[in-house]
Amino acid sequence: MIYRQVIEIPSYLCDVDDRLHVWAAVRLCQEVTEYHGNATGIGFNTLLTQNRAWVITRAFYDIKRLPDAFERVQLKTWSRGNNGLLAFRDYTMTAENGENLLSGTSAWAMIDMTQRRVLRLNELIANYENHPDKATEYDVLPRLTIPKMAADDTVMRRTVGFAMLDHTQHVNNSEYIRLIFDYLYENGVFRSNRQFSLDLSYHMESRQGEELDLMSCADGRCFNFQINNPRALSVTAQVIFRN
Repeated sequence: MIYRQVIEIPSYLCDVDDRLHVWAAVRLCQEVTEYHGNATGIGFNTLLTQNRAWVITRAFYDIKRLPDAFERVQLKTWSRGNNGLLAFRDYTMTAENGENLLSGTSAWAMIDMTQRRVLRLNELIANYENHPDKATEYDVLPRLTIPKMAADDTVMRRTVGFAMLDHTQHVNNSEYIRLIFDYLYENGVFRSNRQFSLDLSYHMESRQGEELDLMSCADGRCFNFQINNPRALSVTAQVIFRN
């Protein structure tokens, strides 16, 4: 029920301080999810034969320390069940001495790849083994609400390039996090020794060649973000620093 993986943090995933990038920490959580899915018969390749795929809709990460380059960490993930439409999955990342580095929780939908339609989970994963423990305070993530933003709040624009896409043919969710923390770092807000929470809601996929507009507003240590593609709102996010 709990999938474990020991990883030595590669330096190519680290920043100027030789600490793991935030986007890379989230990407590693995705990777361990994929390994668990493959081991239990609901991984990408298996679902692709059925014209199905998992897409993330909500995620929350509580980051106490980003590990150093070449540090050995243990990643754990497990399913906490589903409500018929969304499957809930948690994560922990710990150091060799047991220090809690990251805790996370997420919600995933299964879609029909052709119609991009959400499928009901009751029969698809009816016999999947779940583990009841929560990695964070949340059983079900609440709706993420941020202040309304306008065009004047736009702080960055990026074009979706080939390297931002994953095997579902749209922008990988970690790439939005890269964009957010690029902005925070470039504006002197983010340091890799800060403790923070990262809350995200994914609304609409973005495609190669589209322009992404990053909007932001802040209130003290709370930074709110909205990312739009030309068709719709793509992502809302909130970063709250604790130090």
